[in-house]
Amino acid sequence: MEAIQALLNINFPYVFISVFVILAGLKSTVSLFEWVIERLGLETKNMRKRREEHNLLIQTSQDLSKLQEQHEESVRQSIRHDEMIKSDISSLTDSINGIANTLSDMQAKENETKLKEIKGSLIRYYNKYKDIGIWSKLEKDAFWDLFDDYEKRGGDGYIHSIVEPVMRELTEVE
Repeated sequence: MEAIQALLNINFPYVFISVFVILAGLKSTVSLFEWVIERLGLETKNMRKRREEHNLLIQTSQDLSKLQEQHEESVRQSIRHDEMIKSDISSLTDSINGIANTLSDMQAKENETKLKEIKGSLIRYYNKYKDIGIWSKLEKDAFWDLFDDYEKRGGDGYIHSIVEPVMRELTEVE
């Protein structure tokens, strides 16, 4: 019971103030001690750790800056390559379109040439058989095959109005 009474008789505000003053004094003494050591050029374990952390932080910051620059350069190069590819694709597309147009023109000219050849053949058949009035089955089939090809290629005109009616009237012989 005496211990409890002694505990109740303690001046707690005085104890708290005393502890605070002691801690403040220790903090000041430690700070003064660190300042003196720093001025003398000595280094404590704690000071070395803080310096290493500071250097590591600076190095990390520099590395991040370099990494950011590399990223920006990569993005610039990527954009430049994309533009080059786009330009190449556009050039290739133009070339392909040119080739397609040339091919289309060549096909049209070839069709026109073939149409003229077929027309000439049909006229030769006409001139040969119009006066004779007869032809063989083989000649007849060859003529009508040419005539069908002529129509498929877009042929029209006097072959239909003059040649076709005469050829239909010819007599087939064996």
